[in-house]
Amino acid sequence: MEKFATEQLQIIQVVTAEEEKTVIRVLAGDVGFQKEFDDPMHPLISRIIKFCEKYEFVKIHKRENIDSFFK
Repeated sequence: MEKFATEQLQIIQVVTAEEEKTVIRVLAGDVGFQKEFDDPMHPLISRIIKFCEKYEFVKIHKRENIDSFFK
């Protein structure tokens, strides 16, 4: 993902589900990933968020459906 951090389209979405799971979705250009965490305090979550803040990714709120980006 670091290689593509300068792409024009940069999106991050963090969703906490009712079951206390956290889902992170990141998209940079044509490359994206989604990861689900059972622990909402997992250290990788803050690392991903800090990375995306550094490269000024656009944060999408959970109510906005961006599933089409991740197909």
